[in-house]
Amino acid sequence: MSVSITDPCKRPDGMSQAEWQSRFECAAGHHLLELYGLTDMVEGVLALRVADEADAYLLKTYRTFFDEVRASDLVKLRFDETPDAGPGRPLNYASCAQARGVLAARGDVNCVLHTHVPASTVVASLETGLEPVIQHALIVLGQIVYVPCDIGNDTDAVTDIVAAMGQRKIAMIRNHGILIAGKNVAETLFLAITLEYACQCQLSAQQSGRRVLSFPVADAERLALEFTSDPNNEYAFDGTLQWEGWLRKLDRLGACYRD
Repeated sequence: MSVSITDPCKRPDGMSQAEWQSRFECAAGHHLLELYGLTDMVEGVLALRVADEADAYLLKTYRTFFDEVRASDLVKLRFDETPDAGPGRPLNYASCAQARGVLAARGDVNCVLHTHVPASTVVASLETGLEPVIQHALIVLGQIVYVPCDIGNDTDAVTDIVAAMGQRKIAMIRNHGILIAGKNVAETLFLAITLEYACQCQLSAQQSGRRVLSFPVADAERLALEFTSDPNNEYAFDGTLQWEGWLRKLDRLGACYRD
């Protein structure tokens, strides 16, 4: 039987249960991103705030592929810490800036994903952005802001993105990629998978050469609000329904995230 997220194994001596839970969850998220094709070789970042340490977060080392990440190998950093301080932990400074910038600014966010997946990146670069072509788009439409690509100072770029996002969860960065800010790994994954699927479907429809029928704007706004805000809706659009199944899937594949 699979070990659930509430019962992780192999916790190192001296490490708090909360930190090991966070490591377990973050490592699983890396493997799932690889499984769903949401990575860019060693580039990109999935950062998670340590559950019992508000100013600490976890990152993979730079040269590690997402499906190589182990819970015990993740690097714990603090907001006021020099990223490469300490032996054996080469880190991507841009990833540190992105994680620290979002997590320090937003107490409602515990997980940050930045990646350069094809369909979402292309749609981010279209003048129209994401359109309400399919139902999946309605789930994420109300959470999206569009921001220009800033190839200058990483810290300044993240500050601008955070300001543009407000309380929204998805930044589509023109000509570059996406940044997602979620309450946990499950929600962040769900939003990334849903967004990429919606973008793939939109691009496929546009490539057909036929007129694409979208939800009318007023209907799209109403339906999107109902999808994400109705307290009586039996479906949770935050990864809750999928999380245990995702872990079972990783276990069937023999992923090393638990180590």
